[in-house]
Amino acid sequence: MLKNPKGIFITFLITSLAILAFGDLMVVSAAQVTGLTTSGSSFAISAKQLLLTVLSLIVAWVIAQFPLTSVKWFAKRSLILAVGSMALLIPFGRNINGNTNWISFGPIDLQPSEFAKLFLVLWAAFMIERHLNRPIMVFRSLLAGFSAVLLIVLAGQDLGSAVVIGLILATLLYLAGAEIKQLAFIATFGIAGVVGLIIAQPYRIARFTAFLHPFAPDIYKNAGWQPAHSLLALGSGGFFGSGLGSSKQKWGNLAEAHTDFIFSVIGEELGLLGTVTLIFALALLVYTIIKISLMAPDTFSRYLGLGIAFWIGLQSLFNLLSATSLIPVVGVTLPLISYGGSSLVAVVGALGYVAGIAVRNPEISGTLNTRWPLQPRSSKRSKVNK
Repeated sequence: MLKNPKGIFITFLITSLAILAFGDLMVVSAAQVTGLTTSGSSFAISAKQLLLTVLSLIVAWVIAQFPLTSVKWFAKRSLILAVGSMALLIPFGRNINGNTNWISFGPIDLQPSEFAKLFLVLWAAFMIERHLNRPIMVFRSLLAGFSAVLLIVLAGQDLGSAVVIGLILATLLYLAGAEIKQLAFIATFGIAGVVGLIIAQPYRIARFTAFLHPFAPDIYKNAGWQPAHSLLALGSGGFFGSGLGSSKQKWGNLAEAHTDFIFSVIGEELGLLGTVTLIFALALLVYTIIKISLMAPDTFSRYLGLGIAFWIGLQSLFNLLSATSLIPVVGVTLPLISYGGSSLVAVVGALGYVAGIAVRNPEISGTLNTRWPLQPRSSKRSKVNK
């Protein structure tokens, strides 16, 4: 499957849909208790997630149909959308769990930082192609654009999203050929900034120290509660798990069981077999996105796909490391798995752009059946081939 372009694309589609369906299944299990206590229905949260899944798939299908000129037109202006959506937090931001990076419209809660990640990757790909032979312009442009969004994210106390956005910036600059001294400057400034933000907030210091010894008597009932019960969930699952729906930790002990710590519920209910399978599937997804990106005939599509691949890969890694208490709790979702409309729509929409990169590539589209649902129209296809 991975030895030819068509096989890589089909593997990408199957893996994406399989992870998405598995995520919906685990939200049904992990969110039962929270849904029952907050809405009176065990399936209130999972029903909303299923509805958002259908919506996000429609959005992704539409995005995959866009011609390259339309994608570039949108990418050129996407920094304005990223900064504009984040700026809405200044007058309308809502505090959820100490994080003010939320906007509420009635029953709907949006997290603009999730969409900002996609907008930034789109804009960065456009700028890299535009200034491909002027690396200093790429460095200055990306640093300025990403910094504008990062400042608003940090003002909302969302350190986890800020770290992910910063790493996406560093990765794209590295791929675009930035010099070592430039990357060292960003790394030094970023590490110093993270350390300063941790020291400035007592609860962050507690989180940073708690992951080392979450079961210590003076830590367990405070900052160590989440990492400790996450480890208890993972450790009690054994190899095959206790069975789908039978998690004990989700009954009030493990906070955010259906969002940030859904991986722990997977480990408890499906065991080591389930968690390793999921990690393999996420790695396969990132690998196929990278392969599709590298096969793209234009520079913009290559960097767009690579940016999406490393965004999904880095955010997944941070979530998994938090759940296994290898790093402090950073509060980021597990892409395609965790409950959360903003993250789900943004990530699935990003996969729509990857599918568009594939079907615009004659090397891939030329081997697909004419009835393929993502197949571009013949007129568009002929223009791409020309």
